[in-house]
Amino acid sequence: MTKVKNLIAIFKRNLLFFELQKLLKKEGFKINLEKDFKSLKKSNFQNSIIIFEITSENELRNITSLLKKNQNSSNCIFIMNKKIKPPTENFNFKTLNHPLMFNDLLRYIKTLEKTFSEEKLNVKFGNKLYDHHNAKLINDTNGDSIKLTDLENKLINFILNKNDGCTKNEILKNVWEHVAKLETHTMESLIYRLRKKIEDDPNQPRTLIQINKKYYLNRG
Repeated sequence: MTKVKNLIAIFKRNLLFFELQKLLKKEGFKINLEKDFKSLKKSNFQNSIIIFEITSENELRNITSLLKKNQNSSNCIFIMNKKIKPPTENFNFKTLNHPLMFNDLLRYIKTLEKTFSEEKLNVKFGNKLYDHHNAKLINDTNGDSIKLTDLENKLINFILNKNDGCTKNEILKNVWEHVAKLETHTMESLIYRLRKKIEDDPNQPRTLIQINKKYYLNRG
């Protein structure tokens, strides 16, 4: 069973990637190779651990600039030559130098994975605590849990990472990842089923709300 669904590598050398892929698989991690940072979907990289192979200071500057624009750096690991100078400004990421020690990389990944788990467990909707990794809601008062389906869990996680809200089309595309057009009522049925689990009154939602044709999740 894989521990992190979105473990991504952006490497120049495929040989290094395939070697790491084999080693990480033995530790229970699945890693995917992407062409470059720009090819990542926003919904993907916000919830991923990204491992970059940096070959020059100019490349490092370009990557850090993109990460800043997307407000994402704390889940990144940079593998680079000792001669490359890290950014001087305050920038939260992990750095490993060549020659790469696999145990150091593995330790960083496990640290970030633990951080993700703690962040997800800190999300509350009313008196319910959201446990993303175990796909459930936990009643903060009596400890009872409500199991979430894969789609319900994926929907909550997707909306949580969209601070400016998300439209029906964005949900259909990113939660179902479909190609053919999906009936709108199918998505609305999912929304209602989730509201029955997350709201005090699903007919008068206060947590999973819709404003100006966009869906939002109120925390607290």
